Amino acid sequence: MRLTFFSKLLITVIVLGAIGAGLWSKREAVRGIFGPGAGGATGAAGSGGSAGPSAPTPKGPHIVVGVNDFGGAYPGLVANDGTRAGPGSCFAKAGLDVEIALIRGSKERLEAFDAGQVDIMLLTLDYVANLYADYHKKGVELQAFFFVDWSRGNLGIVAKPQIHTLEALAKARIATTRNTPTHYFLLTLADRTNLGAKDLETLKSNLVFAKKTPLAGEMFQRGEVDAVAIWEPHLSQAAQKGGGKLLVSTATATNLVADVLFARKQFLDQRADAMPAFLRCWLEGAQKIHQAPAATVPLIAQAFAQSQEETTRLLGKIKLGSFADNRAFFGLETEASPAAQLLAEAAQIWKREGVIAELPDGKAVFRTKFLEQLSPEFKDERVVEDFRFQPTKASGGALFTKSMSIYFATGSAELDANARRIIDQFAAQTVGVFQNAYVRVEGNTDNVGGRPKNQSLSKERAQAVVSYLTSKHRFVADRFVAVGNGPDRPVSDNKTPQGRELNRRTDFRIVPNW
Repeated sequence: MRLTFFSKLLITVIVLGAIGAGLWSKREAVRGIFGPGAGGATGAAGSGGSAGPSAPTPKGPHIVVGVNDFGGAYPGLVANDGTRAGPGSCFAKAGLDVEIALIRGSKERLEAFDAGQVDIMLLTLDYVANLYADYHKKGVELQAFFFVDWSRGNLGIVAKPQIHTLEALAKARIATTRNTPTHYFLLTLADRTNLGAKDLETLKSNLVFAKKTPLAGEMFQRGEVDAVAIWEPHLSQAAQKGGGKLLVSTATATNLVADVLFARKQFLDQRADAMPAFLRCWLEGAQKIHQAPAATVPLIAQAFAQSQEETTRLLGKIKLGSFADNRAFFGLETEASPAAQLLAEAAQIWKREGVIAELPDGKAVFRTKFLEQLSPEFKDERVVEDFRFQPTKASGGALFTKSMSIYFATGSAELDANARRIIDQFAAQTVGVFQNAYVRVEGNTDNVGGRPKNQSLSKERAQAVVSYLTSKHRFVADRFVAVGNGPDRPVSDNKTPQGRELNRRTDFRIVPNW
């Protein structure tokens, strides 16, 4: 049959329309398929939906941010007046068409990211360390460009009442989920203790991996395991229903699990002009939550189909990142970068576990240019913490102990360059991570010389360590107590030079600030 010009034109229009619809459906597939509050709801601006058909359309490109419901996404919701841009929202005023897409499962969120349905991802930094190598092999460069929040209690370890220390976990059966933040949390805590290589291997051999997070909690509740590394709300449920106790959480290990925003380098290159405004609005959202929680909680709760009580509870278990927190996290003004340290430590763990073969390069992973562009606006902002310490509590039971050989000249309590270097490493790896904990510094000697003199000298040496930590690293002095044990707590026989050397040590005992 011969087709007329108009028939051909009609067929062309239909085909082009079908292709366009297919592309649009791929982009829109993230909406509506993850249940209520997944980013697809519509409604009045400020009520958790879009601004409605009468709202002005932002001129900028459509940007989809894939998030979980643990609280880190809340500033984005506030800056957007809901999951879709409200007409008076900060994003809309900046000309940005932003969608906050709630995709609860990290696996499902990554699938949406891979399918091109999500542009920017919210995940923990240890997850980025896990993912980077595989994406790099595929020719995709991932870049983390913003610190979202610290976990401050929504992730931890619940154990049977008889387990009092992290070292005691070496002989326990522990449930968790493989290659997740809880798995990382458990392993990185164990690395910071006095557990040796054999004990660490025993601990790992006793791990019981659940297919899903709730199942790990159920194992503990049934008494099948001695402990569980898990996140909220399953953390609280395990303690309440399983007859266990909270051994440790990110409320104590405050600077260990960090949420970040990351995206493909190609996307960030293409949207480079828009990203400073994006971050400015996100920071404004965090500030509004901090200053007026009563006004912002209802919006957040409705957007994510949560109760206001749940939203408030989740906010209480994280610390939202300010610009000053970002400056400190990425080391914008200092040589030290907690972000680089945490990335390297997580990558080493995943490599050791056989999850990755290639260690990521922090210089390639982190993109701080957008934050640096905002720096003049926030030059006077300071990191604010609300920890409260009472020195008398430092004598409580230690969560774990780390023994280190810090050498002093004979009869001296003066720190040399090598001793300062060792303490600097401990400050970064442990004291800075456990910011809501006391540190009991105990000096120990061998039995050479008189006991009273050794006891006095060991106290002076412990005090020298404390003074260095508080002066150089500016840790709160009330967190620390110096103890001189002299020769009274040997760990080896003093009859040999090697034994005496082991006894001349400094013990750091980390005591939770309950």
